[in-house]
Amino acid sequence: LSLYLASYRFRSIVVNRRGHTPGQKLKSPRVNIFGDVDDLEQVYWHVKNKMISPNTPIFLHGISSGTAVVVSALSKWDKRALLEPHRPSPQFTAAVTATPGYDTSRALQPDRFKWPYNPLMSQMVKDHFFAFNEEILRSYDNDAYQRVMNASSLQDVVDASAHFAGYPNASSYYHHTNPINEMQYISTPVYVINSIDDPCCSIDNLYDTSLNVDHGGKSYVELIKNSERCLLVITRTGSHLPFLDGYVYPFVSDPLSNQHGNEGVMLNSWADQSIAEYYVAALEVYNERRFL
Repeated sequence: LSLYLASYRFRSIVVNRRGHTPGQKLKSPRVNIFGDVDDLEQVYWHVKNKMISPNTPIFLHGISSGTAVVVSALSKWDKRALLEPHRPSPQFTAAVTATPGYDTSRALQPDRFKWPYNPLMSQMVKDHFFAFNEEILRSYDNDAYQRVMNASSLQDVVDASAHFAGYPNASSYYHHTNPINEMQYISTPVYVINSIDDPCCSIDNLYDTSLNVDHGGKSYVELIKNSERCLLVITRTGSHLPFLDGYVYPFVSDPLSNQHGNEGVMLNSWADQSIAEYYVAALEVYNERRFL
């Protein structure tokens, strides 16, 4: 996607969640598998104040599990801008969430995040976030570490890791971090993409009735439909993120390598194309948001 966006003259800044960067150990026993909103806000202000010129349009983009922190952040910051206008809040021209799972307290259960991906990802998460940081995490809470390593599903891994994210238990963790909790406050334009055949983020998640009393018994698809600036696209195929376009040869010319005299190719993703087009359109339709 970064390569494709570069052909439209967009610059990408990739933010790895704490503990997600390969080969880099945690410096403190704090890790949230879905990402930390406070960490993301620090990155925003660094980019805003030190890396770009004033009034540069900024977009926020999340894919897969990374959509959780994007939705949580937009909910928190847009709510802050509404209720506490005297406090500075990160603002974006528009945002994208590709293949979100919606309610994180239910989305990773084995009947939703399906086999073989659930056991495979469970082990990968254990190895990458926890076993790799065993010493510092065990020293902080040995029992919690052991519960994580004994978890039998991806949902159980997240439940067991709540203490390392700064919460006493899973219930408190989801109460404070579940991205659907305050999604009704999002005023930033958002483009949402889901696929019916996604084996990891079940399309059924979208049609779940929200358990949040503030949502009035509506499903997430109804909440999105009722929002003023949210665009939801549901595709028949696409799996979990590829959205390949082309049965025989799903590749296109790499715009960057061709600029330098090379003949490179990259996967032809319908989603990448539509996201780039959405960002270009957002610059025209929501141009005034760059001055927020």
